[in-house]
Amino acid sequence: MLVRAPRIVRFLSVSRPDTWRVTRTRRPASRRRAQAPPPLSPTPVPPERLAACVGELDGLVAELSELTGCGSAWGVRVLRRNIELARLSPRTLETPANQLDFIEELAEALWDAADGGFRHPARPGATPEATHRRERRRRAVVARLDEIAQSLCADAEAWCEGPAGPGGFPQDDHRSEPCSHTPSPGSAQRSV
Repeated sequence: MLVRAPRIVRFLSVSRPDTWRVTRTRRPASRRRAQAPPPLSPTPVPPERLAACVGELDGLVAELSELTGCGSAWGVRVLRRNIELARLSPRTLETPANQLDFIEELAEALWDAADGGFRHPARPGATPEATHRRERRRRAVVARLDEIAQSLCADAEAWCEGPAGPGGFPQDDHRSEPCSHTPSPGSAQRSV
């Protein structure tokens, strides 16, 4: 434990005629002046757009879980957790590394061939028509999820290419090769 030694301070008394008038060389800075925040580093996706995507993803994943009963699939659980974290603390998605992680995990959850959570068929309805409607809606939801993921992946890849060429913004935990995926069956996307 450090102990501070007492300071010895001496005061000298000087009469007023022995001192000079002090003048300021410049105007005092206003203490109320708000300083501009430091410029944010560029990010793959504008944070406001990514927050809107997170909100839409939340609704789509919930609807898909209800349509198919796939809520316990690993990819769905991981994606729900990431969406919940992003909604609880949206400032976490303002950094490039966190955005790239979110986008990468979204793509893995949707397009991982080993985890069929997003490819489960719709649960049967009360009638064959109801089952058919549920399956059409499931395909529409999966197609929209693929569109969002494809758009975010394209933005992330373009950002990684950046003005400095390939690897312009290197990330330690991310691959430098382009994202390659196979869209979910029933989606409107073709192989990239």
